[in-house]
Amino acid sequence: MIQSSPIEYMLLSETMVDEDVAMRRRKVINENAISVNGVNLFTVTYEQILQDFGVRNWNGRIYQMEGTMKAIQNNPLIQHDLSKGTWTAEYGHPDLGSAKNELARQMTIDPKNACNTINKIWTEGNYLIGECTTLAGSWGDVLRDRILTNYPAMASSRAVGGVDKNGNVLDGYTLVTYDTVIRPSHKTAYQKGDRNSVNINNFRVGTGNTMSECAMRIDYKSDAFKDFLLTESVSRDRIDRVCDTFGIDYSSMSIQGNNVYLTRINENAVETVVLPINKLVNANYYNLF
Repeated sequence: MIQSSPIEYMLLSETMVDEDVAMRRRKVINENAISVNGVNLFTVTYEQILQDFGVRNWNGRIYQMEGTMKAIQNNPLIQHDLSKGTWTAEYGHPDLGSAKNELARQMTIDPKNACNTINKIWTEGNYLIGECTTLAGSWGDVLRDRILTNYPAMASSRAVGGVDKNGNVLDGYTLVTYDTVIRPSHKTAYQKGDRNSVNINNFRVGTGNTMSECAMRIDYKSDAFKDFLLTESVSRDRIDRVCDTFGIDYSSMSIQGNNVYLTRINENAVETVVLPINKLVNANYYNLF
């Protein structure tokens, strides 16, 4: 018998360090000038806090250092990008409310919104620190100017993972990146809604503000998860990471008729999950195997 689990799976986008602490720790390392075809491009390399550990954040959740470091070290996508200097952040979290597939959008970096790379990471006490560089052009220029004028642009985690009833984010969650967000100066300003705001679950988000925190629930039996598996724009590596987060055996996936079959292992039993699909699918085309 499959017993219901107290774990909720969520798309998590949230800032995990106090603004004042983040601003005091942020440090410009270098102002870079690069000439390309006679055009001068200017970027900034800087250090900043990416997140803290063991502290309940504004949204009531707690991330532990061990779980986060595993999420970084065991993720081949992140390790590849760190080795190439291409682990990229967006300017603002994705707008999941307007996405065709929330899970696919959460897992994807949109190059149109890219603003900085995370070059390397390390820990200091209960903080995760990152050395970052703004990208040339577009949102990278916006971020560069805001950093140089001491504007409070901050890192904010984007992930998919399980959360227990006490708000602990569980080991095995999938970290995507640390986006750059603009946080209001006071908690009251963040909590106060206005006519230009929309609700994403229980969090109020200004449509003109990059501080789009959310914790959207996701179910591995949902249409969103099924569509994620069958989205050609989602790489096999990303599908693999999300399956691990949900406890799904990636190698067990098969398509039979109009259903996707896969195996999920939890603490109590092995569960066969059947996801009906309403269109013919070429399994090789969708990189499921």
